[in-house]
Amino acid sequence: MFKETVARRYSAALFALAKDAGTIDATVRELDTFVAALKSDPAIAEFFGSPVIERARKTGLLKSAISGRASELISGFLTLLIAKRRENLVETIARQMHELSDEDAQRATAHIATPAGLDRAELADLARRLSNVYKRTIVPQAKVDPGILGGAVVQVGDKYVDASIAGKLEAVRRHLLAHVDSTGSTSPNGKGT
Repeated sequence: MFKETVARRYSAALFALAKDAGTIDATVRELDTFVAALKSDPAIAEFFGSPVIERARKTGLLKSAISGRASELISGFLTLLIAKRRENLVETIARQMHELSDEDAQRATAHIATPAGLDRAELADLARRLSNVYKRTIVPQAKVDPGILGGAVVQVGDKYVDASIAGKLEAVRRHLLAHVDSTGSTSPNGKGT
């Protein structure tokens, strides 16, 4: 939680600068590229995250590595993280930048699980209908989950809708168990016969 809070200050500042410069999407992409480079090479990630390595050395190597590949904004921002010893926040900041960008663009991701894959037209239609419900542009991310039997499970942010057959069966099971617990009866008709 503390890490999220501290990172939020940095991501909010970076987002404000990117918005003023009109480079939100480019800034998010550059930060993603940097994080991907860290993830692709454990030695680089260890070097960047190490609190033992001198800041001046780390800054010099960083600048030479990203020179001509990153904007002044990202270069300066990464240098600031090193100066403040907050390098370990870079992945969290990158994730938060996506959230801020989506919020600013009135966009949200919908995680949609179905028992079989949806074709493009079905997915587009579902995204359109969800966009109308949530009053923002919905970007669908579909996955196949045969365990839900039929229907769909949709999550947009912290909102979760289970319209699957498996979900409905589970609701019936819980209702029946609650009924048995409240009446003390175990018979199908609830009358003990």
